[in-house]
Amino acid sequence: MSRAGLIFTLGIFFLSLFLVPPASAQVSVNVPLGNWSYGAIDKLKSLGLIQSDMRNTRPWTRLTMARLIVEADKNFQEISSAEEEGDSNGRNEITRAILQRLKAEFKAGIDEVTSGSGASTYIKPIEDVYFHYFYGNNDFDIENDKGQKFADNSNIRVGLSSYGAFWNHIAYYLNPEYRYSDGQFGGHDQEVKLFEGYGKLEFFNVELEAGRDTLWWGAGRHGTLPLTDNAQPFDLVKLSNPEPVVLPWIFKYLGLVKFEWFWTELERNRAVPHAQFMGFRLDLKPAPFLELGASRTYLKPAPFLELGASRTYQLGGRGSGVKGIQDLCFNDWIDILFRGNAQDELNVNQIAGIDASLYFDNIDQWVPILKSIELWGEYYGEDEAGGWISHIGWVAGLKLGDILLTGKTDLILEYADNVVSGRASLWYTNSIYKSGYTYKGEIMGHNMGSDARDYYVRLEHYLFPDLVLGLDFNRQETGVEYEITEKKNRGDLDLTWQKTDSLRIQAGYRFEAIDNLNQIEGKDQDNHIAWLFVDYSF
Repeated sequence: MSRAGLIFTLGIFFLSLFLVPPASAQVSVNVPLGNWSYGAIDKLKSLGLIQSDMRNTRPWTRLTMARLIVEADKNFQEISSAEEEGDSNGRNEITRAILQRLKAEFKAGIDEVTSGSGASTYIKPIEDVYFHYFYGNNDFDIENDKGQKFADNSNIRVGLSSYGAFWNHIAYYLNPEYRYSDGQFGGHDQEVKLFEGYGKLEFFNVELEAGRDTLWWGAGRHGTLPLTDNAQPFDLVKLSNPEPVVLPWIFKYLGLVKFEWFWTELERNRAVPHAQFMGFRLDLKPAPFLELGASRTYLKPAPFLELGASRTYQLGGRGSGVKGIQDLCFNDWIDILFRGNAQDELNVNQIAGIDASLYFDNIDQWVPILKSIELWGEYYGEDEAGGWISHIGWVAGLKLGDILLTGKTDLILEYADNVVSGRASLWYTNSIYKSGYTYKGEIMGHNMGSDARDYYVRLEHYLFPDLVLGLDFNRQETGVEYEITEKKNRGDLDLTWQKTDSLRIQAGYRFEAIDNLNQIEGKDQDNHIAWLFVDYSF
């Protein structure tokens, strides 16, 4: 993101906060990243039933999820009623099962979206409970799993979530968790901690959130360059408009607009203790979606574009070579926002860039073996030169939705690359912030790390409406610009069964072969990882 781009982003931010007419929005807690409902919504989108989602900035609120379910259900009712009996090849049965589970999970939000009214004050002491079991033959971690570390042999996670709202404008969310992993908690085997938890204050579709939460910024499915849930949840403050808005005047042509800003302090035990971390993100979704309404435009093949821009900053902290937050003056803040990677006494490490998703639905009218295609990409820089980003990393992906038009099969392909020729390990590192772009030892961006390439394939197939098979392959090459490169090849198999609206069970197995572990020539390792998840919603 260039300086001009950042000025534009900040301008749209203030417009989205202060020029939007008062709305009858109600506070709503977030749906945690990793929740099954994100995959369910993505499946409905691949079937051509959702166009107004903005998936590149997450988490979504429960009300956002409810709104998308209502959209999918309405479109499905119109499409299914127009189809002749037997034309759907079983697709309708799968769609109904997904919608039924989603409607049971988000019933209260759906009632509010459809009727415009909801309880102003409520408490749900237990929303869900879960038991997660992991087994590995070596110590291991799993990418995009909120920074969790697992020991060899057995690992257990047991938790629950609770949330509530008061007077339409205040809400809380709590997710305490018990953990068992041999020696993974400062030398201890067990701990009980608040995994995620926060409070929210909402007025006129502007939310202020404070607490422990995770963020995902970018278009990538297996990872994004600026920000993912690969590291532990942040203790943050976040300001956003959770429901996308249409701005007045000429800005209405931008389409749906969504903005987020956050601030957190990184951990004490790092090269620059108590370094600060903040970021801005803007999402736009231009026409043609604004003209959909009830006109059945969604039945025609049409592109739907989502654009995003992000900028994240490491700054401040304590120690030589940095200027503490308390010492920053107005001119310092101007330099931080608009100079790129500021240097000398005022050191700031930044990552900035743009991303986009392009979705084509109902293309079976052109290609009679495919329902939808989604393309996405990211273009981000670790530095800035000449007013524009430099030392580029990028992500490109493709999703083929509903292959063979049975409602059963989707395929995702994605490639990521942050190798800078002649500059080994440039990404996610910094000469002053020597602990790098990490939080508690884990990369805050793409799980592949620095100087790396990532190849990812996922096939998802519905064996039955309540039984889903997933097959993954992932290859990562790390330290590409060094003489010795670490190479990982992973294969995953998972089965998810959801016979009832409340009970969900998943079992999975991963084989991981690592050559030159930690870039040590000849040091190879094979990992066998298995898991069993049991989740129950009330």
